[in-house]
Amino acid sequence: MNRTSISDLKSKAKDQLLGNYKIATGSFALLFVLIYAIMGIIISSISSLPQIAGQVLAMLIGAVTTVFSVGYIYILRKITIGQRPVISDLFFAFRNHPDKVIIISLILAAIQFILLMPSTIVQERIMTGEEMHLIDGKMFLLWVVLYLIGLIISFVIQLMFAMCYMIYIDDPEIPVRTCIAESISMMKGNKFRYYYKILSLIGYWLLAILSLGIAVLFVVPFQIMTMIEFYIDLKGEDSVEVITESYGDYFGI
Repeated sequence: MNRTSISDLKSKAKDQLLGNYKIATGSFALLFVLIYAIMGIIISSISSLPQIAGQVLAMLIGAVTTVFSVGYIYILRKITIGQRPVISDLFFAFRNHPDKVIIISLILAAIQFILLMPSTIVQERIMTGEEMHLIDGKMFLLWVVLYLIGLIISFVIQLMFAMCYMIYIDDPEIPVRTCIAESISMMKGNKFRYYYKILSLIGYWLLAILSLGIAVLFVVPFQIMTMIEFYIDLKGEDSVEVITESYGDYFGI
């Protein structure tokens, strides 16, 4: 099947957001405040914990904040089917089996945690064993190699899981294992294409930095909408009518 080019997907994302930036940026701003509040409450606890314990707590926090993030994706997904989202849609995942979102998030975090564990152990040995200026070069090289290997494998797995939340949003009733299996199937042969999509947005993030973060309010909605268009392209759905017919029950249509 011929796939839509990434540039065309980005153009579609821009078209979808035209006239909808108020809800897209407003709900993202609220999402940012909610997540920042959660992180602010718990961040002091992480700093006083050992590294591994802090990573475990960070995984749990990440799982909770992901539930909010999925609600934001749902808001943008509603736009693609011609529906008018509302701010309360941020809580979509809390109303629809939030445990599934948490489980997917924890699986991803656990995979990364396990893959990076060898480098973490080596790092702690380096930091506690000797002064920084006396670090064994071989140990440092070992840490770099283990870290890069773990990071690369983790990134590939994350690409395989990239459509899990979209699949969940379209049908919150399906089991987690089905979300994962369908995502892996959809991303087969499309991982590099999705990675290229990520790289193609680097310029927008540079713009966000130059704007002192103000442009993030527009970059994030655009980035997520492009991801949604990527998903729609993988599903072979290119019209509001097809999507509405397939998923109307889950969007209250």
